[in-house]
Amino acid sequence: MGGRLDGRHLLLLTDFDGTLAELAPTPAEAVMADSVREEFDALSEAANVTIGVVSGRREFDVRARVGPSAKFVAGLHGLEILGPAEQFNHQALETVAPIIRDLFDTASRELAWCRGLFLEDKTYALTCHVRLAQPEDAEAGLNQFVDLASAQLEAGALRLQTGSKSAEVLPAVNWHKGRAVNWIRSVVARRVNEPVMVVFLGDDRTDEDAFVFLREGDVGIGIGPRPHTHLIDWRLTGPSSVGRFFAALRAAL
Repeated sequence: MGGRLDGRHLLLLTDFDGTLAELAPTPAEAVMADSVREEFDALSEAANVTIGVVSGRREFDVRARVGPSAKFVAGLHGLEILGPAEQFNHQALETVAPIIRDLFDTASRELAWCRGLFLEDKTYALTCHVRLAQPEDAEAGLNQFVDLASAQLEAGALRLQTGSKSAEVLPAVNWHKGRAVNWIRSVVARRVNEPVMVVFLGDDRTDEDAFVFLREGDVGIGIGPRPHTHLIDWRLTGPSSVGRFFAALRAAL
């Protein structure tokens, strides 16, 4: 990897759940293993390297989990981004907040029957998790969640994206992890005043938005079996191998 930089600044961007941390039964339980955190922190101190995390979680949630080593943190799939001296918040966030609040209230009542179903209220997005639900209830719970959101989906106020045993509704705007990667790249390029090479790591279909936006010379790394193979350059098996990759990358710089 070191030879591929060719004098460029390395911008390493990564998802959190399923990439830096193993997928957990509930969002609150997902944490970085000590071995991954150690290499993550060490790599952030390397010369000519900037690290960031691009996640579906809220920005403050990700920041609390990864600490100061991540110079950029993008939450809500890039709808909010915070850097050392820069900040981006998509204008759609404020207008969608009351819609999400109403949907959360309705879904909390209507889905109370589904034991193990968890609604993750992100203020500007709402995720329905069924990882802890019984298999016979999980699909029905997700389908009902989508039905409850159908009016706002059809009106174009919200859009739907599905994940691993989850469904999420968020503002229906053309902004996603790929556009967040480009925003961060442009900020870093201005700051370092040299070309930037992006390495992006991600494990699920929302990360494919970022892989599509990578440029010639960038590197896309899929974690686990989910990302489409034609969009990535390499594949790692899981978070533990991500930690080892960080160690190998640091040694090669």
